[in-house]
Parts: sequence; structure tokens; C-alpha cells
Amino acid sequence: MRISPIAAVVAALVLSACAKSYDPPQQPAFMRSLVPAGSQVDADAAADMFSQYRMANGRGPLVVDPVLQTIALEQARAMASEQKVGHNVGIGTLDKRAARAGYDYDNIAENVAGGYHSLGEAFSGWRDSSGHRKNMLMPEATRMGIAVAQAPGSKYKVFWAMVVAKPHSPGR
Repeated sequence: MRISPIAAVVAALVLSACAKSYDPPQQPAFMRSLVPAGSQVDADAAADMFSQYRMANGRGPLVVDPVLQTIALEQARAMASEQKVGHNVGIGTLDKRAARAGYDYDNIAENVAGGYHSLGEAFSGWRDSSGHRKNMLMPEATRMGIAVAQAPGSKYKVFWAMVVAKPHSPGR
């Protein structure tokens, strides 16, 4: 049986219309490597991840707070600059840094880390550490800030700071 050229063209067009172009799936924000210089953590994705964890543990969700974002970023940058993980690296304690930023709070806590290459790794590391988990699950916390800074020549490569807080309530 011989196929006419017109039938062959029609068949080819029908088959090509059925074919889908393949778009590889986007990597979830929590798995994206933050090692490349200038990479930033997706704060909204982080708030969603931490909020889901908190709600699964009977706590309320967190929303990103721009002042806490700044406090976290300054701490991550200070740790990267000094290539050292710690709460007192840079200008001092979290209380001092919050006061300097003009942040009035009823309760505040911070997690810091070095060496985690993705949000998922940092989250897992903090979740698996009792003190860090306690901060993540602080019952009264409603706000958060999270940031990373890179120091490519250091042993950690990526430095993390996350701050959770309950802003000051008037009359308290």
C-alpha cells in the first residue's frame, strides 16, 4: 500500500501536534544550592516551610518581617566576613542587634549555622537539634527573618541566620 504525499504530511502534522515539548521540572526553592556567591534564600518559601512544620506541631504560622530579615542578613554577613558561626559575631548579641534595628519585641530567638548548602539542609539541621527546634517552635512567635551569606574560601561556604519573634504587644 502506497501512502500519498499529502497523507504523509497530514500524518506528520497530527503526530507533531501530539508531541509535547519537555520542560524539566524546576528545582524546589528549598533544594536550590545557595553556595554560589550572591545567592539568596527565598524568605517566603522558608516562611511556608517553617509554618507548615510549626502547624504540624500545634503552633501558628510565621510571616516574613522586613526588620527581622535585615537583622538576619546582617548576622549572616558578619559570620561570613569573620568565617565563624556564632550568635555574638559582629555587633553582638541578638538583643543588641534588635535594639539597634529598633525592633520592639516580647520574645525573640535566633538560629545560626554554617555549611548547609540549601534551605532544606538548614531546616533539617535545625529541626534535628533540640535547642534550634525549640526556637523554630517558639509558641508565641509570629514573625521571622532568614538570610544567608557566602564565604567561598571558608570551610562552611554558606552562613545562615534565622530570627523568630513575637513583636511587642501594646499594653503588655
